[in-house]
Amino acid sequence: MKKLIIFICIFCSYFTCFCQEYNKVKDILNQRGEAKILVKASENKLEELSLFTSIDRKIENEYLVYVNEKQFNNFLSLGLNYRLYQDEKQEKQISIATTIEQMQSWDRYPSYQVYVDLMQNLAQDFPNICKLDTIGYSVENRLILSLKIYDNATENAPKFFYSSTIHGDELTGAVALLRLADYLLKNHQTNNEIQDLISNMQIYICPIANPDGVYAGGNNNVSYATRYNANYVDLNRNFPNPKYGQHPDGEEHQKETLAFMQYSLQEGFDISINLHTGAEVCNYPWDTWTENERRHPDTEWFISLCQEFVSQVRNAGGNNYFSDVTYSGITNGGDWYKIYGSRQDWQNWYTKTRELTLEVSTTKTPSSNLLPHYWNKLKDGLIGFMHNSLTGVEGVIKDINSQQTIENATIEVENIDYDSLCPYSNHQGYYFRSLLPGNYQIKISAQGYNDTVLNINIENNTTLTQDIYLSPCSTSLSSYENSKEEPLIFPNPCNDKLFLRVEKFNEYIISNFQGINLLKQRINNSNEIDVSELSKGVYFLTLYGQDETRTLIFIKQ
Repeated sequence: MKKLIIFICIFCSYFTCFCQEYNKVKDILNQRGEAKILVKASENKLEELSLFTSIDRKIENEYLVYVNEKQFNNFLSLGLNYRLYQDEKQEKQISIATTIEQMQSWDRYPSYQVYVDLMQNLAQDFPNICKLDTIGYSVENRLILSLKIYDNATENAPKFFYSSTIHGDELTGAVALLRLADYLLKNHQTNNEIQDLISNMQIYICPIANPDGVYAGGNNNVSYATRYNANYVDLNRNFPNPKYGQHPDGEEHQKETLAFMQYSLQEGFDISINLHTGAEVCNYPWDTWTENERRHPDTEWFISLCQEFVSQVRNAGGNNYFSDVTYSGITNGGDWYKIYGSRQDWQNWYTKTRELTLEVSTTKTPSSNLLPHYWNKLKDGLIGFMHNSLTGVEGVIKDINSQQTIENATIEVENIDYDSLCPYSNHQGYYFRSLLPGNYQIKISAQGYNDTVLNINIENNTTLTQDIYLSPCSTSLSSYENSKEEPLIFPNPCNDKLFLRVEKFNEYIISNFQGINLLKQRINNSNEIDVSELSKGVYFLTLYGQDETRTLIFIKQ
């Protein structure tokens, strides 16, 4: 009887605690739409946990996890112990700049209007080397902006993309990138290193990728910033994933996600870095797999660039900077913890962009007065990342007879490239392949042409220029002649209809990123393809003709 009473008391105590934590989480969800919980999970439960929630990081023997209401209800089915996460009690002074002048000392966070004005002013003040792109609009119709800094005299150059704050409550990187753009533009005439960068690289900078999350508390307030967007979706779990397909998070692709995918496909970035906060570490691919399960072919290249970066930021910020996750300041994403639907894995797997994730401060939104200190720590490292990534080989691929440029030629480094992750030439025939110093054998392939193999030597801090001339295959000249007119589809993104600009194809198959065929039809006389039955997302369109097959990517919105 005594044992039964003890059992009942323990059970009642546990149930009371469970109800208390449940109610606390529900209260926060009702107030903010997202909540943070601490979860104890074994290794074999992490995969499920990552699919049901948004894991932020590990804290000792628990995981800090964000949930929206749907995620929390799904999470409860796992039967894991959890408790509401209490933010550390620390005095933070968050000051907001409501005028351009108040941003001069860079010790404030910009209001939404000041942010837009800053981006517009930089493009207007330096029109010869800077233009402002609109990547798209958020759910609440805030602008998602990107500055392009480039030399008009350089037609072809590697494209480097910096972006930050895909999680709206992670703001250190947003101000750092704003200041980086300002620094590059205002010093390009007097600083030789910056002159060299702008002359040899096209630099894209998007300081705020999730404006609705940043300004969830209003356009003049970042104190109530949220991780998720206005639909309470984690944008860095919302991209197609090589393991779990189109919708690894179970959500439709958000407006912001579709805009970024379209922008990336349109611009064709070579290297990309996504800034986060909450830790201090360089996170290289993959997020989906541990390094033992699957290595990116350029793992050694990623590690080398990260080592240079960590060395530079520690010179400025001390040896303890970038040491809270690993002593080296570097980790493979899956070895840290697995996530699915990250932009990093989307870029690397689907667009062949070399992207890594950079966590730059343990505090997600530091006190405003600390922002200049983070800039001083990060400045040389951010510039060094761009400079160091230029080492490699570039050039233009042309037809040896007609001298016409060749698009979509693949540049494969033998004994390194696999998983079909090698880059390809753009619509101007230009290619860039980032490589560590050393000797390489590269194979260049294009439809209708004989393969060409070159032996090259890459020296320290140099970009080897190597134009390549391909000879047409004598057995498929008619196919080559047909291929010169590229099959273009429009509009892209589309709503209900896609149209072809050419008439040499008679059948198509639409498939998703898991390789599942969704539609197979003959192409009608109007070259119109009906995609109205497809859900929002990114798809492969494979076109079939008598002598040619082409696969394109399109977005249904």
